[in-house]
Amino acid sequence: MKILVVMPFYNEGNLSKKFSEEIIKVLNDDAQQSFDYLLIDDFSIDDTFDNLLKVEKNYDCVTVFKNKNNYGHGKTVVRGYQYGKENGYDIVVQIDGDNAAEPKSIRELINYAIKNELDLCLAKRLNRPDNFIRKIITKVLFLNLLIRYRVKSVDSNVGIRYINMSILNVLDLPKLENLLIPNAFLSTFAYYKKFSVTSFPVKMRDNIRNDRLGEQWGSGRSLSSIKKLLEGAYKCFVEVNKDFKKLI
Repeated sequence: MKILVVMPFYNEGNLSKKFSEEIIKVLNDDAQQSFDYLLIDDFSIDDTFDNLLKVEKNYDCVTVFKNKNNYGHGKTVVRGYQYGKENGYDIVVQIDGDNAAEPKSIRELINYAIKNELDLCLAKRLNRPDNFIRKIITKVLFLNLLIRYRVKSVDSNVGIRYINMSILNVLDLPKLENLLIPNAFLSTFAYYKKFSVTSFPVKMRDNIRNDRLGEQWGSGRSLSSIKKLLEGAYKCFVEVNKDFKKLI
């Protein structure tokens, strides 16, 4: 079984090296499976890419890409899924490169999904460090998807997930690149088409940093950031109710 781990990074600095190597060590210590890793820098303005190149130099199982522009999280992970599809992988595991998820919990999620022959397994984040506003937005998205598409996952857009190629092979992935929340669409598609989907608890750790350069969605820790979050949430609401139905 060929498994690809896709990890997107944006302005994570030296933590990109520390976290990716922690993930590699924990997953590679599992004798049950073997993994390849695709680390993607989304055109960071700090030294993230240089740190990822150091990881690539140390591990034969690692490939590093850098986007030509800042594409955003959604387009970046979709291109990672496309890479897995084009290179004959059976499973793609997506892990956000923000140092938030506890690696041993991710390993448990992967083994659980394989044992139970799941098509999609989403992380159910425990002790999520995000603030109240981000959690409320996630709740609104859950209710919207539950009512509109009967999606049962409380965190359909989570950036920690196991995806069987049985799902990716029937999706026209390039059409998803322009979505703001393609992971949420992928979850919706899997539920709507009655693939085997469930969630698995993953421990989270406090990854909030004041020195991170730039915010793609907004942390919700300032008025300008809250405004950015709410604007993004509105665009996602429109996307769910307008664009998802066309793509399904």
